[in-house]
Amino acid sequence: PNSPDYVAGEGVHLVAEVSNSNPYVNEPITVVYKLFVSPSFNITNIAEVKTPKYNGFWSQVVDIQKLKIEPGVYNGQDYAMVVWRKVILYPLESGNKPIEPLSINLEIQVPSGRRNIFGQQSYQMTTKTVTAGSKTINVKPLPENGKPADFTGAVGNFSFKVKPSKTKLKTGESLDLEIAVSGNGNLKYISAPKIEFPTDFDVYDPKINDNIKYSENGALGYKSFEYLMIPRHAGDFTIPAFKFSYFDTQIDQYKTEKLGPFSIKV
Repeated sequence: PNSPDYVAGEGVHLVAEVSNSNPYVNEPITVVYKLFVSPSFNITNIAEVKTPKYNGFWSQVVDIQKLKIEPGVYNGQDYAMVVWRKVILYPLESGNKPIEPLSINLEIQVPSGRRNIFGQQSYQMTTKTVTAGSKTINVKPLPENGKPADFTGAVGNFSFKVKPSKTKLKTGESLDLEIAVSGNGNLKYISAPKIEFPTDFDVYDPKINDNIKYSENGALGYKSFEYLMIPRHAGDFTIPAFKFSYFDTQIDQYKTEKLGPFSIKV
């Protein structure tokens, strides 16, 4: 019981906490890896030796600027805790999807149980590899009941805006039509909605902008599509109404936002 390997094995643990083990396809989940270390240990070196591949998921690692030691509790005991890694996962298909374990190697000074000549606790050096253990995520397919015809896979909680830069212009002038989706969900995979533009306009491929921040709560931000439109001749024209459909994970139902139509006078 006093061997350094045994002491280290009892005092170091790596845990993977999954925010939701039963998500829908495209619904983001978060995996947080927490390292618990006995307060009596001194860590001299630490390195990740096996990183999961997250097969069947699109993954985004959340940037941790600096490792911070915090108080933690493991199995009812007080520990020093460090959040080692945070990952947002987007399941790409339904079914049982295993998550490979993550492993960390540590060089540790553990108490030897003896005192030196000055009466101070002496330590022994040892190495220890800890593994978070594998997890299985049961991914649910999105329901077919109530699925809108224009649904393209947006999952989360969103708001939708459409804004023409002007509604009155001269022949040869251009206008910008911006379509923006904001909220929390799989923003990165949202594509431009299908639009029936007036045939009297030259319309160019959209300029795509996004500002997405990743945290343990998922992906939050916006994504926009900006179309450049130039009328060929004068007249009164209508840009038809836009629809944006998504699956709202807060209520487990599909929603459709509709904006427009917009009148353009050239």
